[in-house]
Amino acid sequence: MINAERSGAAGACTVSTRLTAAMYLRISSEDSDAGNSAKTESDSIANQRSLLSAFISRTPELESADILEFCDDGWSGKNFERPAVREMLEQARNGNIQCILVKDLSRFGRDYLEVGNYISRIFPFLGIRFIAVNDHFDSSRGLEADSLETSFKTLFHDIYSRDISRKVREAKRFRAERGEFMGSFAPYGYVKDPKDKKHLMPDPEAAEVVRCIFRMAGEKRDSTEIARTLNAGCVPTPMQYKEAAGCSRTWLCAGEHNFWTKETVNTILRDERYIGTNVFGRRMCDEIGKNHQVSVPRAEWIRVPGCHEGVVTEQEFALAQENLREYREYSKNGSGKRLFQKKVRCGVCGHIMYYFSGKKPYYVCNTPRVTDVFDCPGERLMEKDLHDAVLDGLRT
Repeated sequence: MINAERSGAAGACTVSTRLTAAMYLRISSEDSDAGNSAKTESDSIANQRSLLSAFISRTPELESADILEFCDDGWSGKNFERPAVREMLEQARNGNIQCILVKDLSRFGRDYLEVGNYISRIFPFLGIRFIAVNDHFDSSRGLEADSLETSFKTLFHDIYSRDISRKVREAKRFRAERGEFMGSFAPYGYVKDPKDKKHLMPDPEAAEVVRCIFRMAGEKRDSTEIARTLNAGCVPTPMQYKEAAGCSRTWLCAGEHNFWTKETVNTILRDERYIGTNVFGRRMCDEIGKNHQVSVPRAEWIRVPGCHEGVVTEQEFALAQENLREYREYSKNGSGKRLFQKKVRCGVCGHIMYYFSGKKPYYVCNTPRVTDVFDCPGERLMEKDLHDAVLDGLRT
């Protein structure tokens, strides 16, 4: 921020520059999961704020600065997609911040290469002073960013983060093997037991809808027909039901209208939790500290039967499986999976178009088969035509 002030009869203009400093605070949910309560307390947001504020007050060149605070509560240091750190870095790139302060290097990040790149290249290029108080690091002191000590510290934080993540993952697997429900939200048809959040109880209203779905499946009605029946009866979808009950979970939705689909019905019919079996580990992060998850082979899932009251009997569940199309699990290398599968969407309803194999494979929107809300075209999109169109686009 630059202030121009006029002084004296001559009208001289004096320009003064006011420094803007950013305090960055972060604590990971893994800190508490690791079971080190003393460390969790020392790394708490309040502790970091007090430590940085005290440092600023005793540093002459910072005590008169404008202070901004950025806080990521519950985010891993391996992940640089944190909302607060992204906002801070954006402001830094725009020239709105001249100094960044953190409790220690691990608070800024635990990715050895990423942290090193910022403190030795990006921040110096932007003219930003970076201070890690407890590590006695200050980029204004010459070549400190490239010192051996700093490199070892960032490497240690990276290794430590990976070790903590591994321990947390093992701890969760151990609890899952004991039959504890590990999900953040109860599946549709259940609620968490108020006396024990790791135990599920049937939700009477939603559980009855689940039973109805299994009864229709037992009558050899396919998933598309079941979805259309539920939509015709104005039965709230799992998302609508949860939102009405005050659930804070957010869903990815193709449009403003939410309706029962073949996929939603199949997901319920294949879910072993409806017979009282806890299932854990169906998806996992493919890289430590990242949010991207990948499917885990069914043989590696943790299944513990008899953990809670079933909504349907094992016989009803088995009968539904007999009437479902055989589940096909694609290998990780993508063999057997079409190039455009799950990538082609209807331009009217926004939902993924279904792929039909054969001599002339094609895609078509299935929405008109389950609801009348949208006027989706019934024309088939031939896979060959789609493939040729993409190639023509690449050539041009």
